[in-house]
Amino acid sequence: MTGALLTAIFFGITPVCANRAIRLIGVLRANFYRLIVAMVVLGAWAFALGNGLSGPMRWFFAAGAVGFGLGGMAMFQALPRLGAPLACLIVESVAALSAAILAWLWLGDILTAMEIVFCLVVLFGVAVGLLPYIRGGKRRDGAVLGLLWAILAGIGQGVSITVTRKAILDMVAAGDTPHLPTVAFQRLLGGACVAFLVLLLLRHHKVGMRPVAATASAETATEIVRRPWFWVGLNAFFGPILGVTCLIWALKTMQPGLVQTVAATAPLVSVPFARWLEGHRPPALYYLGAVVAIAGLAGIHLYS
Repeated sequence: MTGALLTAIFFGITPVCANRAIRLIGVLRANFYRLIVAMVVLGAWAFALGNGLSGPMRWFFAAGAVGFGLGGMAMFQALPRLGAPLACLIVESVAALSAAILAWLWLGDILTAMEIVFCLVVLFGVAVGLLPYIRGGKRRDGAVLGLLWAILAGIGQGVSITVTRKAILDMVAAGDTPHLPTVAFQRLLGGACVAFLVLLLLRHHKVGMRPVAATASAETATEIVRRPWFWVGLNAFFGPILGVTCLIWALKTMQPGLVQTVAATAPLVSVPFARWLEGHRPPALYYLGAVVAIAGLAGIHLYS
């Protein structure tokens, strides 16, 4: 449970950093560069203290290709069209549903009735907390397309963590102990390969390569926060490095649907950071939604 909670916190910070990186260097570059930064850090960790490229790498590579590569690309397309909180809400909710269903159909890992109830409580709390922002936020161009990208990203994320869970269970059954940074690194390899191919295919068309204009309220006088690598580095640190490592930690002991439901509270974490950087003020219902979500998390902890 601790790993899943930390995942939610780190994933809540990540989209806000990603949104700023997108504004500075464009969607595809922001996604690709954060994977490269994370891959260098986790690769050094994996080869120095872990297992390098050993173990069921094909499963982790495939999980990364789907989650980080295709899912990450879709998420980066959704962020500037929907905003960080709404994009996170859709992606994490769809991911929780798809992960729970796939783990049930493929792994025979079934949630109990009480677990399902408290998962729904968590998702309801997240929806309540973000409803005023979603309803009262500024209308954005391409919102429908952003919704489709967010759904695709959620499905990719759900499939990715279920495949990762499958590989971890196989390792444990064989008597091996998964090394978390090694698993995270091998997943990143798959994601980076897909992101690189997409970058090559689309770079001549300039699709997703241009910076996205920021609103006046998002501007800041501090020079360092106008540098792309600052936001790319933060995105890599909180997302692929810390967030994914904690996600893998959680998948060692929890059903993917439960892990993803806990991670779905990330939008509630995003709101305070979005307020700081983008001027989004938490509405009154945000706090009510947060309380409901926390109650659901407590139920998951007690009954799982």
